[in-house]
Amino acid sequence: MSTFRPALCATFAAGLLLAAPAAEARFGKKASGTSDSKKDDDKDSKKVHAATPIQSRREAPSRPAPSRDDDCCYTAPARSRPSYSARIYGDAVVAAAELLTVAVEASDAQPVDMAVREQRAVQPLQLRMGLNVGAMGGGTAGDVFLGIEGEELGFDVQGTQLTLPTDDGTNGTDEIRLVSMHVTWAPVSTDRVRWRVEGGLSTAHAPDVLFVGPSLATSMEVCVVGPLDLEARVQGTAGTYRQLDASAGVALHLGALNLRGGVRGLILDDAGQVDGVQHVDRFVGPYAGAGFVF
Repeated sequence: MSTFRPALCATFAAGLLLAAPAAEARFGKKASGTSDSKKDDDKDSKKVHAATPIQSRREAPSRPAPSRDDDCCYTAPARSRPSYSARIYGDAVVAAAELLTVAVEASDAQPVDMAVREQRAVQPLQLRMGLNVGAMGGGTAGDVFLGIEGEELGFDVQGTQLTLPTDDGTNGTDEIRLVSMHVTWAPVSTDRVRWRVEGGLSTAHAPDVLFVGPSLATSMEVCVVGPLDLEARVQGTAGTYRQLDASAGVALHLGALNLRGGVRGLILDDAGQVDGVQHVDRFVGPYAGAGFVF
């Protein structure tokens, strides 16, 4: 366990921190105010200058320019501020990384009382399915997953539906759908620890584009005591678009029923494939869910 612990924890923390900075516009959505609006502004500007004679400007009484103190209607220029998710982004990353470290260290510790810990034997073939819901980016996130695996090899499908408020303040919502399909391999599979390495494809369906790219992921489940597990997962996509999805939390096993909760961070970058402008979204939020294992 000690051989891959530093690399796994460092990848989880540094991968999120080294992501591209967030942009104002939505991932996979054309920015409002394109070249057409610029042309209209230019036309209006020309019309105003052409229709204003020099004589009228000389005859018009001059008024002093309003100052910031005297003009009650003065509005300061808008200044970009980091979103709520960006402000708590660093704290969530640190907390998730620490949680992963505790999980791995707990797997190395020897049990003090064997009667306290319940042994859960590894099944030859296992079916996992479940649903998670959470708050993310001022909207909601729904996540479904299905996995079939043996002692080492398996197959995993996950889908996420993001329903977010529009980035330009208009009525309605923006929807982003993410899907990943992976082949999984578990180089470590014991009654207390299961570490998976995954590879396959991922897709991102944004308001104005559909992306498909190669995907890699790693996940770990560590039994702490009895039916309580610590879970962590990191998934990344590079190519036509970039995606980094990381989560960490706890799971309670009640027979075939599993209850889980934790925190999730998500970064989406369309790499300027929509309108030539790079749009990056960062989201951080809690999640909770339930699932079954057969």
